[in-house]
Amino acid sequence: MRPILFALALSSVPLGASAQGWSVSRYAAPPSGEDLNATERALVTPHLRVGGLVAVDWARSLSGVPVEQRVAAHLAATVGLFDRVQLGVVMPVVLNQDLAGVGASLAAGDLRVDARVRVLGPARRGSGRLALAATLLLPTGSGSAYAGDGAVGVVPRLIFELTNARDFVFAANLGLAVRPGWENQLLARAGVTIPLLPRVLVTLEASAETLLSDPVAGGAFSLEALGGVHHVGRGGLAVGVAAGPRLIAGEGSADVRVVGLVGYAPQVDEPVVVVSDRDHDAVPDADDLCPEVPAGVRPDSRRRGCPFVERVVPEAPPVVEPPPPPPDPDRDHDGIANDDDRCPDEPGQATSDPATHGCPRVYVTADRVVITQQPRFAVDRAVILPESAPLLMEVAAALEAHPELVRIEVQGHTDDRAGDEHNQVLSRRRAESICDWLVGRGIERSRLVARGYGRTRPLVDNATAAGRAMNRRVEFVVLERSPPAAR
Repeated sequence: MRPILFALALSSVPLGASAQGWSVSRYAAPPSGEDLNATERALVTPHLRVGGLVAVDWARSLSGVPVEQRVAAHLAATVGLFDRVQLGVVMPVVLNQDLAGVGASLAAGDLRVDARVRVLGPARRGSGRLALAATLLLPTGSGSAYAGDGAVGVVPRLIFELTNARDFVFAANLGLAVRPGWENQLLARAGVTIPLLPRVLVTLEASAETLLSDPVAGGAFSLEALGGVHHVGRGGLAVGVAAGPRLIAGEGSADVRVVGLVGYAPQVDEPVVVVSDRDHDAVPDADDLCPEVPAGVRPDSRRRGCPFVERVVPEAPPVVEPPPPPPDPDRDHDGIANDDDRCPDEPGQATSDPATHGCPRVYVTADRVVITQQPRFAVDRAVILPESAPLLMEVAAALEAHPELVRIEVQGHTDDRAGDEHNQVLSRRRAESICDWLVGRGIERSRLVARGYGRTRPLVDNATAAGRAMNRRVEFVVLERSPPAAR
């Protein structure tokens, strides 16, 4: 009978397999002592702490292979990095198996080098976590004992879990086993832990595998179940046992599987929570309605943390001062916001020049009476056009408001068109016209000095019409200012 079974097993070897055998067990022990029997959790070992696991599984009647029964041990160790990454190794060892007359009884399996990264959720507390994991399969196992694939493989996985404060855990794993020379497989694990007694948990798990290329092919899909009990000690030591049947027969699945494990997961030092109790009456300040007064031997049953009194006079509510009004965004109310207004405290006009935007057309600085517009003259003449009157009225008002400006030079400037002598004379006459206009509006002649500079002091290049327009200008320069009156 056994030779017939072995011949059938060889005929069912996946494409690319040799008669030397392959790793047939569908059980892979998880690397961490905080995992379930077969299902991984999204937790990682704390930073620079070391964990470990020893698991033993017994399987009977592995489907599709000449293994009547097998006992295997799985030795695992993990180390944590930065409370986010876990590195681990798992070494499976076949301790004993009935191999239908071929192969050795004691054999090594393929060494698994594992990495797990928590990508979402808190390190410990909280209701949900998500992790990514990958296992590198190294060909250390015996193919003749059906314990090794004889090639390097990789198994990337997605790990998800939900938890609550009562030790209820739901975990799910989804992965892909990539084995060069063999059919790639889809892997799925799911498990729950249900609190039974303090630190005693009931575990229920299911493990499914199938071929990626043809998931519904005959013998491709397998499904096993495990149910058991876990005890988690205070020092991080966990002991568990589980057993379960094969629900759907697939290659390598066991008719019955029993798993026992002992794991160690280093405990995280919980932060010490200091509860404030200023009046030392054993009622925390957060719950104490009288945090400065001890409750005494006769506490008030209606007011926690307060002593009983015959009559409680309610305290007057605190006087809440109204908030200050928000700052005025336009202090001078000229329609231009303070942040954009070059003169935020003087009403002005919008201009295209940032240096004068929001400023009045005429304003006084330390050394000038600044005008943001220019008086208009007849072409090539010193005759002031009527539309310049409002601007010059503001200049006269500014001079009247600032009698400390004892002497002001009224400067005339031209562009570079025409000759030097012509421009010099034109600019002087225009400056004199401005002085005459201001004197006619009540400004003392002694305060004004007319001077023409022609084209000798351009503001910008005369190469463009816009540049020449800027250079044709009148300026008011303070020559003498009276000292401020003594207080």
